Amino acid sequence: MLDRFVLACVVLAASAAPLAAQTKSQMVADWTRERETVLAYIDAMPDTAMTFHPTPGVRTFGEQIIHITSINLDVAARVLRGLNGAPFQYDTAATPKQKAALRDYADRSFAYVLESLRAATPAILSKTFTLPDYENNTQSAARWMEMSREHSVWTLGQTVPYLRLNGATPPPYKIPF
Repeated sequence: MLDRFVLACVVLAASAAPLAAQTKSQMVADWTRERETVLAYIDAMPDTAMTFHPTPGVRTFGEQIIHITSINLDVAARVLRGLNGAPFQYDTAATPKQKAALRDYADRSFAYVLESLRAATPAILSKTFTLPDYENNTQSAARWMEMSREHSVWTLGQTVPYLRLNGATPPPYKIPF
């Protein structure tokens, strides 16, 4: 009986490792695709429209992109690297207004997220964190990263009218399979 129990434990442990790797691999693929999509939206927007907003009281296009990338950067730094916040900031004078600065900040932010995710161990991904800046919720690092990516997708979707109102065509959706 003990032999069967040990064998069952070995089989479960062996099957869990590929599942964790597959999950991390899928996370990296999803974040890579999100990076490419955000950069394509920046590239699609005319240089002169970084400060455009469709109605008063909403973020400009540049501010929307900063909102996306700053949250991703902050969450990755906190839950994957154990830092107290983002490892770098954007230039408040140039980044929201200049396309090249905005693209550079977005690209560096996503590079940091991807580097942090690739370096994350299964123990880090399963560790729970409470983030006061995000309604004091407690979630695993993997869940925080998925929620950050979901927020990124949601916010980017809001920028479609920004592009269309400036004569730009939003980049096509690239189905991941």
